[in-house]
Amino acid sequence: MTHVSIKTGARLHFGPLEVSAPAGGRFGGVGVMIDHPRTVMTATNASVDLVRGDEPTKRRVMEFLQRIRKAIPDQYRVPCEIDVKETIPSHYGFGSGTQLGLAVALASSIVANEPTPFLEMLNDVRGVNGPSGHRAETPGKPLLAALDLLAHRVGRGLRSAIGLHGFQQGGFLVDGGRPESNKLGTLVTRVEFPSEWRFVLASPQQAIGLSGDAEQSAFARQTAMPRQLTGELCRIVLMEWLPSVIEADFDRCGDSLFEYGKAVGEFFSPTQGGVFAHPRMAAWAEIVRQRGIRGVAQTSWGPTLAALCSSDAMARQLHSDFTGDSAWNDCSFQIVSPLNRGATIHCI
Repeated sequence: MTHVSIKTGARLHFGPLEVSAPAGGRFGGVGVMIDHPRTVMTATNASVDLVRGDEPTKRRVMEFLQRIRKAIPDQYRVPCEIDVKETIPSHYGFGSGTQLGLAVALASSIVANEPTPFLEMLNDVRGVNGPSGHRAETPGKPLLAALDLLAHRVGRGLRSAIGLHGFQQGGFLVDGGRPESNKLGTLVTRVEFPSEWRFVLASPQQAIGLSGDAEQSAFARQTAMPRQLTGELCRIVLMEWLPSVIEADFDRCGDSLFEYGKAVGEFFSPTQGGVFAHPRMAAWAEIVRQRGIRGVAQTSWGPTLAALCSSDAMARQLHSDFTGDSAWNDCSFQIVSPLNRGATIHCI
């Protein structure tokens, strides 16, 4: 019997580099992995599939398992018991489906004793490659093919690949888009995000972002992104944002984050109702910017916004200012750290 424990972070996605109409395109984009919210789950062999967790999570995991069973050879369709101990909130811009889906796909493969290179994708694997763990290098074609296969089994990566590459190795990621409609988005570069920096996440409590059919419909209505805008976004990423992360230049990184997010938000404003998807978040961003915090941007379709802070102390002060103000009781706030490694797995 095999017992598997998997822990993943979440991803912040600050928008695509290109969108072609209708509903297609290379997409690409920029994002970073964070340590919370997170997915924590265990899996082991069982006589029948059994899932523990809240009801929405149980339904989602069972759907993933059904997809996986159809996609794998008969001899590896082994029932498993899955216990989801922590899960990422859905539809808040954290890429919850990708992290949960990849974790389920990987766990079910291990439980079934499927001979694959999936484990080699991860930064930290314990109980398989020795007590010290395994540190993955930048993935080559065989490992990318394995990641693509996992994603295909659970129907992820249809547009952005930020969460997929983030599951594999964490960090600050630039996705160059999908070379073909059935291919995984190309990881252009991945760099370490300064570990001392923090994000304060803000979300309205009674709102969620677009997903599923609503998201598909939004992309179908969206016009193609002008080449001039794609060019400007690429300039920000290559000439400003990446150098600022590599050099740990906090002010420059904050400016790049805001400039990129604003440009993407303006492009999607006819669909989402403004630069930011929720008016409370638009008001929050304005206040935070007035206080001198430059880096504020929405993740994915929102409604969550992320404000970049240079230290834990700075983040705690910002967090305290809003959680202590009754005017913001309709919103939730959280301090999170960058995650510069992929999912971790322990096997017994």
